[in-house]
Order: sequence, then structure tokens, then C-alpha cells
Amino acid sequence: MTPRSRSLAWDATTAIEALAAADTALWVWTPATDELRFTGATRSLGLGPLAPECTAAGFVALAMPQDRSLAERMLKPQDEGAEVAVRLRMRGSETCLWRGVWLEDGLRAAGVVALETKFAGSDRDTLTGLLDRRAFIARVGEVLTQPGEYEIVVGDVDRLRRLNEALGHERTDLVLSALGSRLAAAFNKDAS
Repeated sequence: MTPRSRSLAWDATTAIEALAAADTALWVWTPATDELRFTGATRSLGLGPLAPECTAAGFVALAMPQDRSLAERMLKPQDEGAEVAVRLRMRGSETCLWRGVWLEDGLRAAGVVALETKFAGSDRDTLTGLLDRRAFIARVGEVLTQPGEYEIVVGDVDRLRRLNEALGHERTDLVLSALGSRLAAAFNKDAS
């Protein structure tokens, strides 16, 4: 081994420590054996009860109710090279992004999962996907300094305490998630 190749070698311990430090995990899904394996920061991603391996049923059961159909779709075998890109929230965790690819004629898939804030930054609410208050105010300040006509839609969902008390935390999360999805769908992608 030359000095250059030795410097590029990774040992397993270093790789696992790097994944844990980044709140990231690697995953491999093998449908034929009904086995989903994890390596990395499973606890911080809400995957602790499933690690180091679980079944499809266990994985889907740990997903939040509004995300279970996405979890099932992610595990459905696809053609080789098909991309996996899913936004899921597991019980007791923040929203995570699952990225990967189907391998070996769809016999297995592999990829990475990380907290959405690691990929997307922390200017968006993890539940609704909309700008948080601080980012919204900053964006409005930037846009309104330019001449033109503007239409602004503002909704302060932090003040929905009564809904949370009446319906409970999980149901209120469903309402907020649906609200965020509908607002995002109602406006074009170029809207600030």
C-alpha cells in the first residue's frame, strides 16, 4: 500500500463515528428477507427501537400515521437505479430525509437517512415544511424592499394551543402537516 492509498482508507469505526456525529445513518433494505438494516446515529433519528435491523412491518409501525403510506411505498421494490427520496417522520423524532437507490435488479435498496434540518437548513418548520417565523420575517424584509405589488399570506400556527388541547398532540400534528402540504401546493415554487 502506498502512503497515498493508506490516507484514503476508512476503517469501520471511523465511519460509524462520523455518521453518529452527523446525526446520520446508512440503511439497506432487502425485501426478499424482509430486513431493513441500519448503521449510524439511529437513536437521534427516532430509529433506536428498530436498530440494528427490523422488518418492514416494524418500520411502517414506527412511522407517524400520516407518513405510513410513504414508508410502505419506499419499501416497495423498484427497478434497478430507481431513486429513493422520501420525507418521513418517525414517532418521537423530527422529520428525516431518506435518500437512496435501488440496486441489483431491485433486489435491495441502500441509502442514507438524516434529519431534514441537516439537508435543508433550519429555516423551515419540520412539521409543515413552511418557513418558520424568523425566516419568514427575514424573507419579507428582503422582498418588500424591492418595488412592486405583493400579496402576502400569513398564518401563525404557533398559536393553535386550543386545537392541541382539544385534539391531542398527534392529531394536531396531522392537521398542521396537512395545512402545510395544502399551502405548499396552493402556491408556485417561485413564491417566497
